[in-house]
Amino acid sequence: MARGLVVSRISTGLILCVLAAALVPSSGVAADCAGTIISALGGVNRAWVLSDGGIAAFAKMNINIDGYKRAYHPKNADAGALIHLCNAGKVYLPDGTSYQGSESSRTCTGRFMSDVARIGAAGWKDASVGAVNWYGILGHESVRIAGRTVTSVVPVVQADGSGFYVSPTALADSSITDRADQSRYVNALRVPAAVVPSSVLSRGIAMGSFGVAYELNKKIAVPFVVGDVGPRIGEGSVALARLIAGQPLKDEISRSERFVGQVDRPEVLWIFFKTPAEKYDSKNEEATVAKANAAYSAWGGAERLTACAKVVPRN
Repeated sequence: MARGLVVSRISTGLILCVLAAALVPSSGVAADCAGTIISALGGVNRAWVLSDGGIAAFAKMNINIDGYKRAYHPKNADAGALIHLCNAGKVYLPDGTSYQGSESSRTCTGRFMSDVARIGAAGWKDASVGAVNWYGILGHESVRIAGRTVTSVVPVVQADGSGFYVSPTALADSSITDRADQSRYVNALRVPAAVVPSSVLSRGIAMGSFGVAYELNKKIAVPFVVGDVGPRIGEGSVALARLIAGQPLKDEISRSERFVGQVDRPEVLWIFFKTPAEKYDSKNEEATVAKANAAYSAWGGAERLTACAKVVPRN
């Protein structure tokens, strides 16, 4: 075992390698972090475009729970859901106004839930009542309201009888054709995955490609798969956040554990490799982890990461 290698084992025998900066560097790859600064890319003030097309930036570690089977429920925390439903949708009303469910705590638990109850009771598609565009949970069908088409308006409940909604991720197992099958998506508790904004995807970073997150204070680097789309650089799965905090993975977590590993300051270096997309196999999470580790090694490993930590501008 190489010096500095930390191995976390979880109950099913999956081995996740958390690669610390002290690892022996890969042979044949120069420790090169040449690149250029670009402003306002991926929701951060300054990003670094590497000469090989990769993207690097210092940002926070916010936590994305999408993909977990117990993420969203109509009854929220009362049913054991980890995320309030207001984080999953935007309401459109017949008078042409609209609002994000999460725009404030008062809106979240008050107006949003009241409107969702009315809209749901009317069958989700009654234009005279309103509609919800569901983006954090799986939705289908559309409706025209005040001259605009609102999509994904009927939320999909998991088929297991739990009452939880299907929580999708952009990266999914294409061999499972039923989009309502929760197992199709990247499990946030099991797979180290990063969220990328569309501006980063537009620069050639592919869904299903790989990267590495490096926590400066703990000096822990965790390779990841690019698994979902979000508003800005600086968001990772529960698994990624736990590993970068030096915590073991778990198959189930409580609400009190949902933000373990969150970093509230831009002290995490995110690097997205410009590598081809790989197909995701939900039945073989070990393969995704192995591919992420291999991609990190091929990119340049710890030696190149150390160089980037010195060069990439801080935010």
